Amino acid sequence: MKPTHLQTKPQYSAFGRSWMFDPEITFLNHGAFGACPIPILEKQHQFRQQLEQQTFHFFVREYEALLDQARQELACFVGANPEELVFVPNATTGINAVLRSLPFSEQDELLTTNHEYNACRNVLEFVAERTNAKIIVADIPFP
Repeated sequence: MKPTHLQTKPQYSAFGRSWMFDPEITFLNHGAFGACPIPILEKQHQFRQQLEQQTFHFFVREYEALLDQARQELACFVGANPEELVFVPNATTGINAVLRSLPFSEQDELLTTNHEYNACRNVLEFVAERTNAKIIVADIPFP
């Protein structure tokens, strides 16, 4: 006999229906392998079509302008200067780039939580070991 909480199918909101998830699964791990919402998948498909139809034109004439436009929109959203934003493939790459570029010393403390993603925690350990900075872990109860 299945546990009671698994006997009914989940009811998705309009937001929840924006993904292609199996309705029998409750997906909680966007951090490691985050799924894309359907509108994003559709836009990716459009970009792939542009790329495949005119590869040279896309990379030489369109790609950088599209990145600049995306950077500008993101900057407006987060209240930042678009000239100071860069896109990275994932959080681990971003954390690596930032932490390894800063001049930490033994007087510095690197603050994280006990929910830290392990790959990012590894970067903290790497930087702390080489610079003698101290890692401080804030314990946040779950849930």
